[in-house]
Amino acid sequence: MNMQIGEVDMRATVIDLGSNSVKLVNFNILHDNSYKPYHQEGFRIKLAEGLTETGFLGEEPMERAIDALKLFRDIIKFESINYVLPIATSAVREAANKIEFLKKIHQETGFKFRILSGIEEALYSYVGAIRSLRIPSALFFDLGGGSLEIVYTEQFKIKKIMSLPLGALRLSQMYADKDNNFSNQNYEKMKFRISELLPDRQELNINEQTMLVGVGGTIRNLAKYNQMLTNYPFSKIHNYKMSYESIFNISKKFQAIGTEKIAKIDSISNGRAETMIAGSCVVETIMEKLGFKKIIVSAQGLREGTLSVSLENSKKFSLGKIIEQKRIEDSVRFACEQDLLPTFLEDITILLFSMGVINERDRKIFAQSIRHLSKVSSFRNVGNVVHLIMDEDSSLTHREQLISALSIINSKKKKKSERLQEKYKSILKPQDKKTIKKMAALLSFGDILHNIKPKMILHKKSKDEITLELFINNETFPEKLFRDACKKLNENFEVKISYFINKKKKSILGLK
Repeated sequence: MNMQIGEVDMRATVIDLGSNSVKLVNFNILHDNSYKPYHQEGFRIKLAEGLTETGFLGEEPMERAIDALKLFRDIIKFESINYVLPIATSAVREAANKIEFLKKIHQETGFKFRILSGIEEALYSYVGAIRSLRIPSALFFDLGGGSLEIVYTEQFKIKKIMSLPLGALRLSQMYADKDNNFSNQNYEKMKFRISELLPDRQELNINEQTMLVGVGGTIRNLAKYNQMLTNYPFSKIHNYKMSYESIFNISKKFQAIGTEKIAKIDSISNGRAETMIAGSCVVETIMEKLGFKKIIVSAQGLREGTLSVSLENSKKFSLGKIIEQKRIEDSVRFACEQDLLPTFLEDITILLFSMGVINERDRKIFAQSIRHLSKVSSFRNVGNVVHLIMDEDSSLTHREQLISALSIINSKKKKKSERLQEKYKSILKPQDKKTIKKMAALLSFGDILHNIKPKMILHKKSKDEITLELFINNETFPEKLFRDACKKLNENFEVKISYFINKKKKSILGLK
């Protein structure tokens, strides 16, 4: 069967059995192994309850896990999913009775879990986050219930991988009282322990270009709470940025008000309150010790990364073999550096870039925008266009995604775009109005080329003049529309763009 772009090839499920919760995510898998989640379920089972003291998983936590997994089994059967990836992390990894527990799970639910090593957990979580964010040099961490995974990379090359016993639930069980609150003395002991186990900046040899990226329930809830405090206009946490000052203030507030009051905060997820004090302390200490002023939040992590790695290495993964680090590095680099523009549009943007007319950020925004433009079926409700773009987990910042949405709208409905710019002025900067006009003009121009897909040669006449030689059937060519698009480009860019039609049949494409 020939798969069309965007057609669902199969459906897959990832089950993540962690120290604090068990989660199921169902994905649609496309023909190119890209994926999109369409259903999620999760239960707080506190599987690691008592594990630190005894070294064994308790009977009640194990029963809670199995009950949740039975529900997951029914969901998978109902959805007719046959590609299932059950993975277990630190709680099961450390338990002395893990073999018996996994055997019981298999007997009662049919699921055969793979226990990830600390290194695998760190790597797969990193893959899930960075494939979407496309950050080449990162200090990445995944803060779970039982452990803290850290991956440090430079230009997508992995330099350091660590798994530390600093999970939010583990720390809460070690240092909090029975009500999950902390005395000042125990809080300081916990913070000292976190700082003691964390590497320092010199040990990791972190460079100035490195960005801090965090994933996990704690960091997601910190982001939601910070958005509530600042009246942020979007309920979107992927690629959301928080300052050290914000994290510090929230961490101190949580310590002061205690778990009972944290649980009453609307933006904190159910069952998450009892680990937020310890979890926010970990995030604060990471930023403090390693000298990061900002943190980027990822909504994607272990589940997405596990799916990605398993799809690209299906045979090895199914046999339980470790995937080579170099293979993972190459996969992430390829995913992050792949070209999003058709060749003829890329040629134009490269030329405009070389002439200093657009910058790399403009090129990225244009690439995302032209891809989304074909998905917009109507501009009657322009708010839907904003939601379509903002709902996507992207490497663009929230502001850049908003510029992309408003540029698309501006290319079709200029006045509506201007009204929305006023609505979102708390996110936009004054110079963004000019960028939106430029992008709208480039989109109108690019949309025509994208639809007719011409053969063409670009002639650079001078430092600020380009002529397009088009090899097309001019009987079907929308010449007036294209002439108007060129005029808009000339008005918004410091460059003169003209064209002529060559009726000779040639199969050449490129620059002159």
